[in-house]
Formats: sequence, structure tokens, C-alpha cells
Amino acid sequence: MSGVRIEVKKITDKELVIKLINEDHTLGNLIAKMALKHPHVKMAAYVIEHPLEGSPTVRIITDGEVKALDVLKDVIKESKTISSKILELLSNIFSGKEV
Repeated sequence: MSGVRIEVKKITDKELVIKLINEDHTLGNLIAKMALKHPHVKMAAYVIEHPLEGSPTVRIITDGEVKALDVLKDVIKESKTISSKILELLSNIFSGKEV
């Protein structure tokens, strides 16, 4: 499994635009949807410019109360927490423990 490669397209306090190299809709959608739940995010979305390219560009824009990069960090932390909980639940299910 190779690591995620990121190309930073734009970074300011209020806006972050990154390209997720050789990723697909899964990671772009996850970041955008979770960022939208943040109270200081005005806009979060991703786009894949061309279907054959397959590298989503994610944009996060905040109201300026928090930095867009901090929102991305929060999204990554929350994603890790959720993933760990899911893995624990699945482990319990497949080991026969009560959930």
C-alpha cells in the first residue's frame, strides 16, 4: 500500500486547495463531507477535473475564525478516530464478543 501524495495548490489562512495524487472519490468525498461539519467552514468540496486523471482536488474555505489547514488536521484526526472505532467493532463482531 503506497502512501497518499498531496500537491498543495493554494494555502491561506481562510482557504486550502490540495490535490490528492492518484486517489479517487473516496478520500476527496470523505475530507469534503467531514469538513462541512466544522462550524467555521463556509465551503468544502472536491472535484476530479477529468475522469481518466482520477486525482481529486479538495477546497476548504473557512470564515477566518480558524485556519483552513487546522480544519484539515481536525478532519484527519476525526477520520482516524472513527476508523479505529469501526475496526474495534468489527474485531468484536468477528471474535464473537457483544457489541
